[in-house]
Amino acid sequence: MTQDADAISQKIRFRQLRCFVTVARMKSFIGAADSLGLTQPAVSRSIRELEQTLGHVLFDRSTRGAELTNRGRDFFDAAESGLLQIWQGTKAVLGDVGTQDVVRIGALPNVCSQFLPKVVAGFKAEFPRVRVVVIPGTNMGLLSGLRRGDTDLVIGRLSSSEDMRGLVFEALYDEPLVFVVRPTHPLASKTSVALQDALEYSLLLPPQDTIIRQEASRFLAGKGAGILADIIETTSSDFQRAYLSLTDCVAIIPRGVVQPDLDTGKLYELDIGGVELLGPVGLTTNPELKPIGAVAMFLQRVRDWPLNT
Repeated sequence: MTQDADAISQKIRFRQLRCFVTVARMKSFIGAADSLGLTQPAVSRSIRELEQTLGHVLFDRSTRGAELTNRGRDFFDAAESGLLQIWQGTKAVLGDVGTQDVVRIGALPNVCSQFLPKVVAGFKAEFPRVRVVVIPGTNMGLLSGLRRGDTDLVIGRLSSSEDMRGLVFEALYDEPLVFVVRPTHPLASKTSVALQDALEYSLLLPPQDTIIRQEASRFLAGKGAGILADIIETTSSDFQRAYLSLTDCVAIIPRGVVQPDLDTGKLYELDIGGVELLGPVGLTTNPELKPIGAVAMFLQRVRDWPLNT
């Protein structure tokens, strides 16, 4: 079996791997051909040659686009990883100033607290030489940076259609906004809490130009809440935690930001909102910036990350 694998691997060509990985990423033979600067027949021929060498069909051509078969998915991770290693090694040998590839990620606080650290840790374990830069910020600022090319991707909640103009959003998972207080808060001991009960206390909210504030404001307005007079605004999760521990304020915040504190009992979640405050968290990219190398690899890891880990 080992000898067969060795013999087969020696027949695989670099061109075939590039075509295979690009078609798999884009789920399109035509799109891959455009990205690689090749004709569609040339890409199809390379894939057929690779399939013949491996003895397995790698793409299901009966579906719309190009979907990997089970065998294709088994082969994809190794092929993609191998291409990046070859690219990095080539740059190092050539003495390229940019031998260290960089992935620049814009992320909202809820993503920085829970989802993103796990993805980055997994990615760095696989590609330790790739430099990862995490840039926190507000949704508007991060999307503006993505348009300018300051970041390679943004992970956060879905913004308004106007803010998303010219960008592409891919949903990853749903996350609720939650009402939280300290465990000794008077509302924490009540068996039933209404929204009006929470509004009798100071509210801790993100600033008005953030997507979280806009979602919270829509919910409150829909429930008939009037003008909020007693509020504190911040995007700092450190301040939010400290202020919650010191006062009887009520914070409206993405659950991802405070999940560790909820798990350990440092904060208490009030039963307000439920599915009405559920919103999609996802990956935003700029279609004018074609991802290559480490950026393309990281994007795929984000899309494939198991959300139950």
